[in-house]
Amino acid sequence: MANENIISSILKDTGACTFDLRDYRYDQRLAYVSMIVSLAWADGAIDQRERDLIETIASAAGEDIVRQLDSIFIQNRKFNIEQYDQWVACIDDQKLKVGLMIDMFLTTFADTICMQSETIYMKYISQKLGIGDQLYTEIRKAVEEYLNTHNQEVNYEHGLLNDRVQNATAPDDTLLNRFINNLSSLLF
Repeated sequence: MANENIISSILKDTGACTFDLRDYRYDQRLAYVSMIVSLAWADGAIDQRERDLIETIASAAGEDIVRQLDSIFIQNRKFNIEQYDQWVACIDDQKLKVGLMIDMFLTTFADTICMQSETIYMKYISQKLGIGDQLYTEIRKAVEEYLNTHNQEVNYEHGLLNDRVQNATAPDDTLLNRFINNLSSLLF
């Protein structure tokens, strides 16, 4: 299925709440939900709208993932670059990659504002997944169009990074800071 068809199919068929993930392996489903939770923490907090969407995504991933959701929220509060490499290795199906990016954009816009740190995480993840700039842009535009047609605001915050990034102390956070500084110049 062509990427454009995958994007429109996921957004049209699911009401932009995710597609059925239960047919995928456990490690793929766990990686998918964990990556979205980690992204949701990128702005330093998870608000109720983001949590509701993550719970919907976890439900689509199956009861075994739902039972672990509280633990997933706790475990993925800190950025861990090695963990991302393990998750990315699990996401090897093109539809799963596109679905993940769609759900990531939907999660960042759940609170109506996509923060700079969230944009950087999504770009980082898309590069790790081998999603090119063109497909990334197509997904972003499709999600924005979908949300606009459903009367949901889409705003980007290009201001200061959150406290999690500004006050980095752990080695993983230092790596994140370097990555953010390099990628920020490309995005904005």
